[in-house]
Amino acid sequence: MSKRDITIVSAIAVGISLSLLGACGNSEPAATDTSAAAAPTTGVSLADVCPATIVVQTDWFPESEHGGLYQLMGDDATASKDSGAVVGSLAVNGQPTGVNLEIRAGGPFLESPVVTEMYQDNAITFGYVGTDVAITRYTDAPTLAVFNALNINPQVLLWDATKHPGAKTIADAAKTIKSFYVYGDPAWMRYFEAQGLIQKDQVDSNYKGNLLLSTEDAAHQGFATSEPYKYANLESGAITTGYQLIHDAGWNSYAQNLAIRKDRLEELRPCLENIVPIFQQAQLDYIADPTRANAIILTTVAAYDSWWTQSDGDVANGAGSQKEMGIVGNGDTQTFGDLEEARVNDFIAKATPILREQGLEIADITASDITDNEFLDSSITYQG
Repeated sequence: MSKRDITIVSAIAVGISLSLLGACGNSEPAATDTSAAAAPTTGVSLADVCPATIVVQTDWFPESEHGGLYQLMGDDATASKDSGAVVGSLAVNGQPTGVNLEIRAGGPFLESPVVTEMYQDNAITFGYVGTDVAITRYTDAPTLAVFNALNINPQVLLWDATKHPGAKTIADAAKTIKSFYVYGDPAWMRYFEAQGLIQKDQVDSNYKGNLLLSTEDAAHQGFATSEPYKYANLESGAITTGYQLIHDAGWNSYAQNLAIRKDRLEELRPCLENIVPIFQQAQLDYIADPTRANAIILTTVAAYDSWWTQSDGDVANGAGSQKEMGIVGNGDTQTFGDLEEARVNDFIAKATPILREQGLEIADITASDITDNEFLDSSITYQG
Protein backbone atom coordinates (compact mmCIF):
# COMPACT_ATOMS: atom_id res chain seq x y z
CA MET A 1 0.00 0.00 0.00
CA SER A 2 1.49 3.37 -0.96
CA LYS A 3 2.04 5.71 1.92
CA ARG A 4 3.32 9.19 1.44
CA ASP A 5 5.04 11.73 -0.74
CA ILE A 6 8.01 10.65 -2.78
CA THR A 7 9.64 14.04 -3.13
CA ILE A 8 13.39 13.57 -3.13
CA VAL A 9 15.23 15.34 -0.32
CA SER A 10 18.90 15.16 0.65
CA ALA A 11 19.95 12.27 2.86
CA ILE A 12 22.25 13.29 5.69
CA ALA A 13 25.05 10.91 6.61
CA VAL A 14 25.07 9.72 10.18
CA GLY A 15 28.29 9.08 12.05
CA ILE A 16 27.54 5.90 13.94
CA SER A 17 29.61 2.78 14.26
CA LEU A 18 27.54 0.38 12.19
CA SER A 19 28.56 -1.91 9.39
CA LEU A 20 25.63 -0.36 7.51
CA LEU A 21 27.94 2.51 6.60
CA GLY A 22 29.64 0.36 4.03
CA ALA A 23 26.46 -1.32 2.82
CA CYS A 24 25.44 1.00 0.00
CA GLY A 25 26.78 -1.32 -2.62
CA ASN A 26 26.25 -5.05 -2.89
CA SER A 27 26.29 -6.29 0.69
CA GLU A 28 24.40 -9.54 0.98
CA PRO A 29 21.50 -9.98 3.41
CA ALA A 30 21.91 -12.41 6.26
CA ALA A 31 18.31 -13.61 6.13
CA THR A 32 19.27 -17.22 5.58
CA ASP A 33 22.51 -17.14 7.60
CA THR A 34 21.06 -17.93 10.99
CA SER A 35 24.42 -18.98 12.43
CA ALA A 36 25.50 -15.35 12.74
CA ALA A 37 23.27 -14.46 15.70
CA ALA A 38 25.39 -13.35 18.62
CA ALA A 39 25.07 -15.23 21.89
CA PRO A 40 22.96 -13.43 24.48
CA THR A 41 24.97 -11.55 27.10
CA THR A 42 22.04 -10.57 29.31
CA GLY A 43 19.12 -12.38 30.90
CA VAL A 44 17.06 -11.89 27.72
CA SER A 45 17.36 -14.92 25.46
CA LEU A 46 15.10 -15.83 22.56
CA ALA A 47 17.30 -18.55 21.07
CA ASP A 48 15.31 -21.51 22.39
CA VAL A 49 11.83 -20.15 21.70
CA CYS A 50 11.97 -18.07 18.50
CA PRO A 51 13.08 -18.64 14.91
CA ALA A 52 16.79 -18.05 14.44
CA THR A 53 15.90 -14.96 12.41
CA ILE A 54 12.84 -12.90 13.27
CA VAL A 55 11.67 -11.50 9.93
CA VAL A 56 9.36 -8.48 9.92
CA GLN A 57 7.80 -7.42 6.61
CA THR A 58 6.97 -3.72 6.81
CA ASP A 59 4.68 -1.75 4.53
CA TRP A 60 7.12 0.93 3.33
CA PHE A 61 10.68 2.17 3.32
CA PRO A 62 12.38 2.72 6.70
CA GLU A 63 10.83 5.67 8.54
CA SER A 64 10.11 6.93 12.03
CA GLU A 65 6.79 5.05 12.22
CA HIS A 66 8.90 1.87 12.22
CA GLY A 67 11.12 3.19 15.02
CA GLY A 68 10.31 0.54 17.61
CA LEU A 69 11.65 -2.17 15.32
CA TYR A 70 14.89 -0.30 14.63
CA GLN A 71 15.26 0.20 18.37
CA LEU A 72 15.90 -3.57 18.52
CA MET A 73 18.46 -3.68 15.69
CA GLY A 74 21.99 -4.51 16.82
CA ASP A 75 25.13 -2.56 15.94
CA ASP A 76 26.17 -5.40 13.59
CA ALA A 77 23.34 -4.50 11.19
CA THR A 78 23.95 -4.87 7.46
CA ALA A 79 21.64 -3.57 4.75
CA SER A 80 21.25 -4.84 1.18
CA LYS A 81 20.14 -2.60 -1.64
CA ASP A 82 19.29 -5.66 -3.73
CA SER A 83 16.92 -7.25 -1.21
CA GLY A 84 15.68 -4.15 0.57
CA ALA A 85 16.38 -5.73 3.95
CA VAL A 86 18.54 -4.94 6.95
CA VAL A 87 19.74 -7.78 9.18
CA GLY A 88 21.55 -7.84 12.50
CA SER A 89 21.38 -9.20 16.01
CA LEU A 90 18.06 -8.64 17.76
CA ALA A 91 19.26 -6.66 20.76
CA VAL A 92 17.54 -5.52 23.94
CA ASN A 93 19.20 -2.48 25.50
CA GLY A 94 22.05 -3.02 23.07
CA GLN A 95 22.65 -6.62 24.14
CA PRO A 96 22.02 -9.56 21.76
CA THR A 97 19.27 -12.06 22.49
CA GLY A 98 20.66 -15.00 20.54
CA VAL A 99 18.53 -14.48 17.41
CA ASN A 100 18.73 -12.19 14.41
CA LEU A 101 16.30 -9.50 13.34
CA GLU A 102 15.56 -8.88 9.66
CA ILE A 103 13.48 -5.83 8.75
CA ARG A 104 12.24 -5.89 5.17
CA ALA A 105 11.20 -2.73 3.37
CA GLY A 106 7.80 -2.61 1.71
CA GLY A 107 6.50 -0.39 -1.06
CA PRO A 108 8.39 -0.96 -4.33
CA PHE A 109 10.39 -3.81 -2.80
CA LEU A 110 7.22 -5.93 -2.68
CA GLU A 111 5.75 -7.73 -5.65
CA SER A 112 2.48 -8.31 -3.78
CA PRO A 113 0.72 -7.00 -0.64
CA VAL A 114 2.19 -7.72 2.78
CA VAL A 115 -0.40 -10.37 3.67
CA THR A 116 0.20 -12.20 0.39
CA GLU A 117 3.95 -12.15 1.05
CA MET A 118 3.34 -13.64 4.50
CA TYR A 119 1.51 -16.59 2.97
CA GLN A 120 4.06 -17.07 0.21
CA ASP A 121 7.18 -16.90 2.36
CA ASN A 122 7.30 -18.93 5.57
CA ALA A 123 10.43 -17.05 6.64
CA ILE A 124 8.28 -14.02 7.48
CA THR A 125 7.43 -14.07 11.18
CA PHE A 126 5.48 -10.81 11.42
CA GLY A 127 3.89 -8.50 8.87
CA TYR A 128 2.44 -5.01 9.10
CA VAL A 129 -1.31 -5.58 8.73
CA GLY A 130 -3.84 -2.80 9.41
CA THR A 131 -7.24 -3.72 10.77
CA ASP A 132 -8.93 -2.81 7.49
CA VAL A 133 -6.55 -5.06 5.56
CA ALA A 134 -7.09 -7.91 8.02
CA ILE A 135 -10.84 -7.68 7.41
CA THR A 136 -10.38 -7.54 3.66
CA ARG A 137 -8.07 -10.57 3.50
CA TYR A 138 -9.61 -12.73 6.23
CA THR A 139 -11.36 -15.12 3.85
CA ASP A 140 -8.27 -16.06 1.82
CA ALA A 141 -5.34 -15.15 4.10
CA PRO A 142 -6.34 -14.75 7.77
CA THR A 143 -3.96 -12.93 10.08
CA LEU A 144 -3.87 -12.29 13.80
CA ALA A 145 -2.61 -8.97 15.18
CA VAL A 146 -0.66 -9.37 18.44
CA PHE A 147 0.68 -5.83 18.98
CA ASN A 148 -0.04 -2.35 17.72
CA ALA A 149 2.69 0.27 17.91
CA LEU A 150 0.51 3.19 16.80
CA ASN A 151 -2.73 3.69 18.69
CA ILE A 152 -3.80 6.35 16.19
CA ASN A 153 -3.38 6.12 12.43
CA PRO A 154 -1.25 9.14 11.38
CA GLN A 155 -2.88 9.32 7.93
CA VAL A 156 -4.59 12.61 7.12
CA LEU A 157 -6.14 14.68 4.39
CA LEU A 158 -4.36 18.04 4.29
CA TRP A 159 -4.66 21.40 2.55
CA ASP A 160 -3.14 24.91 2.47
CA ALA A 161 -4.37 26.56 5.68
CA THR A 162 -3.54 30.05 4.44
CA LYS A 163 -5.88 29.65 1.48
CA HIS A 164 -8.58 27.96 3.57
CA PRO A 165 -8.33 29.50 7.06
CA GLY A 166 -11.82 28.39 8.07
CA ALA A 167 -11.24 24.71 7.29
CA LYS A 168 -10.69 22.79 10.52
CA THR A 169 -12.07 19.43 9.37
CA ILE A 170 -12.32 17.41 6.17
CA ALA A 171 -15.98 18.39 5.89
CA ASP A 172 -15.03 22.07 6.21
CA ALA A 173 -12.35 21.76 3.54
CA ALA A 174 -14.75 20.02 1.15
CA LYS A 175 -16.90 23.16 1.11
CA THR A 176 -14.19 25.23 -0.58
CA ILE A 177 -11.70 22.78 -2.14
CA LYS A 178 -12.52 21.25 -5.51
CA SER A 179 -10.22 18.20 -5.56
CA PHE A 180 -9.04 15.67 -2.98
CA TYR A 181 -6.17 13.56 -4.33
CA VAL A 182 -5.71 9.99 -3.05
CA TYR A 183 -3.92 6.80 -4.06
CA GLY A 184 -6.34 4.53 -5.88
CA ASP A 185 -9.67 3.78 -4.24
CA PRO A 186 -9.14 3.65 -0.46
CA ALA A 187 -12.02 2.30 1.58
CA TRP A 188 -11.82 5.21 4.00
CA MET A 189 -12.61 7.66 1.21
CA ARG A 190 -15.64 5.57 0.29
CA TYR A 191 -16.65 5.84 3.94
CA PHE A 192 -16.28 9.63 3.92
CA GLU A 193 -18.41 9.80 0.75
CA ALA A 194 -21.09 7.67 2.41
CA GLN A 195 -21.03 9.95 5.46
CA GLY A 196 -21.45 13.02 3.25
CA LEU A 197 -18.10 14.57 4.22
CA ILE A 198 -16.88 14.65 0.60
CA GLN A 199 -18.73 14.34 -2.68
CA LYS A 200 -17.67 11.56 -5.03
CA ASP A 201 -16.91 13.98 -7.88
CA GLN A 202 -14.38 15.78 -5.64
CA VAL A 203 -12.18 12.68 -5.33
CA ASP A 204 -9.23 12.24 -7.71
CA SER A 205 -7.57 8.81 -7.42
CA ASN A 206 -4.40 9.78 -9.31
CA TYR A 207 -2.27 11.14 -6.49
CA LYS A 208 1.41 10.58 -7.26
CA GLY A 209 2.91 11.36 -3.88
CA ASN A 210 4.24 14.82 -4.68
CA LEU A 211 3.91 17.93 -2.52
CA LEU A 212 1.24 19.32 -4.80
CA LEU A 213 0.07 22.07 -2.46
CA SER A 214 3.08 24.01 -3.76
CA THR A 215 1.47 24.08 -7.22
CA GLU A 216 -2.27 23.49 -6.76
CA ASP A 217 -5.13 24.66 -4.57
CA ALA A 218 -6.23 21.15 -3.63
CA ALA A 219 -6.10 18.62 -0.79
CA HIS A 220 -4.32 15.27 -0.66
CA GLN A 221 -3.67 12.34 1.60
CA GLY A 222 -0.53 12.19 3.67
CA PHE A 223 0.77 11.65 7.19
CA ALA A 224 0.49 14.10 10.07
CA THR A 225 3.99 12.99 11.07
CA SER A 226 5.50 13.92 7.70
CA GLU A 227 3.93 16.30 5.20
CA PRO A 228 3.21 19.25 7.52
CA TYR A 229 6.92 19.31 8.40
CA LYS A 230 8.00 18.99 4.78
CA TYR A 231 5.68 21.79 3.68
CA ALA A 232 6.91 24.03 6.50
CA ASN A 233 10.49 23.52 5.27
CA LEU A 234 10.06 23.84 1.49
CA GLU A 235 13.00 25.56 -0.17
CA SER A 236 10.53 27.38 -2.41
CA GLY A 237 8.75 28.84 0.61
CA ALA A 238 6.96 27.50 3.66
CA ILE A 239 3.33 26.39 3.42
CA THR A 240 1.22 26.10 6.55
CA THR A 241 -1.04 23.08 6.28
CA GLY A 242 -4.43 22.35 7.74
CA TYR A 243 -5.44 18.72 8.12
CA GLN A 244 -7.63 16.21 9.88
CA LEU A 245 -6.68 12.68 10.85
CA ILE A 246 -8.87 10.13 9.09
CA HIS A 247 -9.12 8.53 12.55
CA ASP A 248 -10.79 11.64 13.91
CA ALA A 249 -13.13 11.70 10.92
CA GLY A 250 -14.41 8.23 11.86
CA TRP A 251 -12.13 5.70 10.12
CA ASN A 252 -10.50 4.41 13.32
CA SER A 253 -8.60 1.39 12.03
CA TYR A 254 -5.40 0.37 13.79
CA ALA A 255 -2.85 1.10 11.10
CA GLN A 256 0.42 -0.80 11.63
CA ASN A 257 -0.25 -3.91 13.66
CA LEU A 258 2.38 -6.59 14.00
CA ALA A 259 0.48 -9.66 12.84
CA ILE A 260 1.19 -13.33 12.25
CA ARG A 261 -0.45 -15.83 9.95
CA LYS A 262 -3.33 -17.23 11.92
CA ASP A 263 -2.40 -20.81 11.05
CA ARG A 264 1.00 -20.33 12.75
CA LEU A 265 -0.33 -19.31 16.17
CA GLU A 266 0.54 -22.51 18.03
CA GLU A 267 3.87 -22.86 16.25
CA LEU A 268 4.90 -19.33 17.26
CA ARG A 269 3.26 -19.26 20.70
CA PRO A 270 6.49 -19.77 22.74
CA CYS A 271 8.15 -16.99 20.79
CA LEU A 272 5.17 -14.65 21.05
CA GLU A 273 5.07 -15.04 24.83
CA ASN A 274 8.62 -13.72 25.00
CA ILE A 275 8.96 -11.28 22.13
CA VAL A 276 5.68 -9.33 22.22
CA PRO A 277 6.57 -7.62 25.53
CA ILE A 278 9.94 -6.80 23.97
CA PHE A 279 8.14 -5.07 21.08
CA GLN A 280 6.01 -3.14 23.58
CA GLN A 281 9.00 -1.83 25.51
CA ALA A 282 11.06 -1.11 22.39
CA GLN A 283 8.40 1.22 21.02
CA LEU A 284 8.26 3.12 24.31
CA ASP A 285 12.07 3.30 24.42
CA TYR A 286 12.09 4.70 20.90
CA ILE A 287 9.60 7.44 21.74
CA ALA A 288 11.58 8.31 24.87
CA ASP A 289 14.86 8.61 22.94
CA PRO A 290 14.80 7.97 19.18
CA THR A 291 18.40 9.07 18.53
CA ARG A 292 20.08 5.71 17.96
CA ALA A 293 17.21 4.08 16.06
CA ASN A 294 16.80 7.15 13.84
CA ALA A 295 20.48 6.96 12.95
CA ILE A 296 20.03 3.34 11.85
CA ILE A 297 16.93 4.30 9.83
CA LEU A 298 18.88 7.05 8.04
CA THR A 299 21.84 4.80 7.30
CA THR A 300 19.58 2.01 6.04
CA VAL A 301 17.73 4.40 3.73
CA ALA A 302 21.06 5.60 2.38
CA ALA A 303 22.14 1.99 1.81
CA TYR A 304 19.04 1.32 -0.28
CA ASP A 305 20.10 4.23 -2.50
CA SER A 306 16.67 4.86 -4.04
CA TRP A 307 14.34 7.77 -4.67
CA TRP A 308 13.08 7.45 -1.08
CA THR A 309 15.23 9.55 1.22
CA GLN A 310 15.01 10.79 4.78
CA SER A 311 16.81 13.61 6.59
CA ASP A 312 17.69 14.19 10.22
CA GLY A 313 14.76 16.59 10.37
CA ASP A 314 12.32 14.10 8.82
CA VAL A 315 12.95 11.33 11.34
CA ALA A 316 13.29 13.64 14.33
CA ASN A 317 10.01 15.32 13.46
CA GLY A 318 8.35 11.96 12.84
CA ALA A 319 9.31 10.62 16.25
CA GLY A 320 8.43 13.85 18.02
CA SER A 321 5.07 14.13 16.27
CA GLN A 322 4.10 10.60 17.27
CA LYS A 323 4.56 11.63 20.90
CA GLU A 324 3.11 15.14 20.72
CA MET A 325 0.01 14.14 18.74
CA GLY A 326 -0.79 11.03 20.75
CA ILE A 327 -0.16 8.76 17.75
CA VAL A 328 1.62 6.52 20.26
CA GLY A 329 -0.40 5.98 23.41
CA ASN A 330 -2.37 3.58 25.59
CA GLY A 331 -5.84 4.11 24.20
CA ASP A 332 -8.70 3.37 26.61
CA THR A 333 -6.74 0.84 28.67
CA GLN A 334 -3.45 1.08 30.54
CA THR A 335 -1.87 -1.74 28.53
CA PHE A 336 0.35 -0.30 25.82
CA GLY A 337 -0.08 -1.91 22.41
CA ASP A 338 -3.38 -3.72 22.91
CA LEU A 339 -6.11 -3.85 20.27
CA GLU A 340 -9.28 -2.90 22.08
CA GLU A 341 -12.18 -5.25 21.41
CA ALA A 342 -14.90 -2.59 21.39
CA ARG A 343 -12.95 -0.37 18.99
CA VAL A 344 -12.19 -3.24 16.61
CA ASN A 345 -15.78 -4.45 16.61
CA ASP A 346 -17.02 -0.91 15.99
CA PHE A 347 -14.64 -0.60 13.09
CA ILE A 348 -15.64 -3.97 11.62
CA ALA A 349 -19.29 -2.85 11.70
CA LYS A 350 -18.59 0.34 9.77
CA ALA A 351 -15.98 -1.08 7.37
CA THR A 352 -17.76 -4.27 6.29
CA PRO A 353 -20.55 -2.65 4.20
CA ILE A 354 -18.07 -0.23 2.60
CA LEU A 355 -15.71 -3.05 1.65
CA ARG A 356 -18.55 -5.20 0.32
CA GLU A 357 -19.68 -2.29 -1.86
CA GLN A 358 -16.23 -2.47 -3.47
CA GLY A 359 -17.01 -6.03 -4.54
CA LEU A 360 -14.84 -7.71 -1.91
CA GLU A 361 -15.74 -10.95 -0.17
CA ILE A 362 -15.90 -9.99 3.50
CA ALA A 363 -16.51 -12.65 6.15
CA ASP A 364 -18.74 -12.13 9.16
CA ILE A 365 -16.08 -11.77 11.85
CA THR A 366 -15.51 -10.18 15.25
CA ALA A 367 -12.43 -8.69 16.92
CA SER A 368 -11.33 -12.06 18.33
CA ASP A 369 -10.97 -13.44 14.81
CA ILE A 370 -8.24 -10.95 13.84
CA THR A 371 -6.66 -9.79 17.13
CA ASP A 372 -5.07 -11.50 20.14
CA ASN A 373 -3.91 -9.54 23.19
CA GLU A 374 -2.88 -12.55 25.27
CA PHE A 375 0.86 -12.10 24.70
CA LEU A 376 1.03 -8.47 25.87
CA ASP A 377 2.51 -7.57 29.25
CA SER A 378 -0.26 -5.58 30.94
CA SER A 379 2.27 -3.87 33.23
CA ILE A 380 3.92 -2.13 30.26
CA THR A 381 2.16 1.20 29.89
CA TYR A 382 2.85 4.52 28.21
CA GLN A 383 3.52 7.24 30.76
CA GLY A 384 3.48 10.17 28.32
